[in-house]
Parts: sequence; C-alpha cells; structure tokens
Amino acid sequence: MHERARLETLLTSLAASPRTLRRDNCGDWHIKGRQGHVYADARGFLIVVQTDASSRRWTFIKRRLSFCRVTQDGEDDGTLHLNRLPTPDEAGRIREAIDLKRRRHLSPEATAALVERLRPTGGPQIDPSIRQNAPAVPMQPPAA
Repeated sequence: MHERARLETLLTSLAASPRTLRRDNCGDWHIKGRQGHVYADARGFLIVVQTDASSRRWTFIKRRLSFCRVTQDGEDDGTLHLNRLPTPDEAGRIREAIDLKRRRHLSPEATAALVERLRPTGGPQIDPSIRQNAPAVPMQPPAA
C-alpha cells in the first residue's frame, strides 16, 4: 500500500483533521501535529515527538504511549514505532502526544447552517457599463 494511503487510513483511526496530512520539506507524506509528526514505514508508523526541551513531558509521553516501541530515546524528544492501527483510546493518546488537530464532526443541522452561512449573497452590484481593467483615463489639467 502506498504511504499516503496508509497515512490516510491512520488519519481516520486517529480522527484527525485531513489538513494535517501533507508533504514535508523532502516531499515525503506525513501527518503534522504541533508537537511532532507521523510517518509511514514498511512495518507500521513512526511517531516523532518533540517536547520543546521538556524531558519530564517526554518521560510522561513514553509512559502514555507504552503500546508503542521506543526507537530513538533522546533527552527531551524521540521516536516511537507503532506496528498496527491504534484503538480509539490509543488514538486519543497519540493526538495528545503530538498535539494533533482533531477532525470536526458536524451534525446535519450544523452542516446545513454552515452551508447557508457560506452561500454567496450576491455582493455589490456593478454597473455593466463599467469595464474592469480598463486603462486609466489621464487627468486633464484644470482650466485656467
């Protein structure tokens, strides 16, 4: 399975916003959170956690994500490996660890209200005799 398709499947499992799936600077697909990101590898998913120099937070995250295997253990950040899709409880822990934006779930009523609010209102009416991008008319000097 292609890495983007695998990450899309993970996005669904994480109930994360589709906008978090993007390419990195090298062109590889990843899921981007505010405190880390997730890549697909041949055997699962690599969860890269960045804690902004907080070794205490990194220790806490390793404990909360004990269902993952630690592959790189730095002083205040690291990488974990998950070899399967997460359960709903695990998905919440992963979202929290990398500060991943959750997907919005709108009721049919909320969706209808949003569509109505975003519907174009017609805006200001422009006189059809006015041509857009017409060349500017040079100003005439005042009569003396």
